[in-house]
Amino acid sequence: MDPRYRIPPLSALNAFVAFARTGGIRRAATELRVDHAAISRHIRDLELSLGIALRDKGTGHLTQAGHTYYDRIAPLLDGLATATADMRNRVAPLTVTCAHGFAYHWLLPRLYGFRKSHPHMEVLLRSVDASAAFHMSGVESTNHAQIGYVRAGNTTPEPRTIRHMAIARPPVFPVASPECIQALGGQPRTTEDLLDAPLLHEEDDTEWRCWFAAQGISPSVIPTAGRLWQAHITLAAARAGEGIALGNPFLLGDDLLTGRLVRVQPTQTPLKETPLGAYVLRASEQIWEKPSLRTFRTWLMEQVAQEMDNTLLPPA
Repeated sequence: MDPRYRIPPLSALNAFVAFARTGGIRRAATELRVDHAAISRHIRDLELSLGIALRDKGTGHLTQAGHTYYDRIAPLLDGLATATADMRNRVAPLTVTCAHGFAYHWLLPRLYGFRKSHPHMEVLLRSVDASAAFHMSGVESTNHAQIGYVRAGNTTPEPRTIRHMAIARPPVFPVASPECIQALGGQPRTTEDLLDAPLLHEEDDTEWRCWFAAQGISPSVIPTAGRLWQAHITLAAARAGEGIALGNPFLLGDDLLTGRLVRVQPTQTPLKETPLGAYVLRASEQIWEKPSLRTFRTWLMEQVAQEMDNTLLPPA
């Protein structure tokens, strides 16, 4: 029998790819505009068809086989979508994936302006877990780019087929709600006093350790008021008054302007606003100089430059 007739249903493949890309059943359902039960059913049917587990039921993450299968079929599905768009004499949309915080708080509010300036170009924004944002397979797909955050000192080499550029190295500083500052009795006296304050962590204490090191402090233990796993959730906890979080201008939105959050500024030891990493744009060599990505890249750099100029302006 012709092996083409044994290909799983396209609906099941689309559901699996959406789940692998977004990192969650409900997020995949939202992206495809279907009920989350349909995503679960499609993945289960696909596993039965292949005779192998693609999703670890204990952790909810992809199995190694799931990663391998995603790596192989995601570019093919993107190619199918592009070929279909070409047959309809349409420009294939540019898909941009990035971590939730950057997507929601910074990029999304600006995309309206981009679409207004470039009405014939379609950009599909897909937010993903920070840990999944730099998964290799997606960025090697047709008309697909990624924006992710890479900590300083990361030595993971880029594949030769991937082009990349740092688009911003924002300063990082601690923030808290006015209510949290009031509960602490006001701003801390010294930077070391922050070690006695409720500090909100992401996945672990790495970001705080890097930040304290930049301030010339090397604590043996960094206390935690909660581990929230992702930067945008950590900042949400800070807005709720649960503690102090580290933020940067691309994650804070208008929090400082509206007063939902305030900078934590010790009264006796000025803080150094040190970048701890960079936002990086990545895409395959084959689309790096295509008009769609080149147009988006130019616009993106203009927007980043404006953001950094505003960030570095002295307070009124």
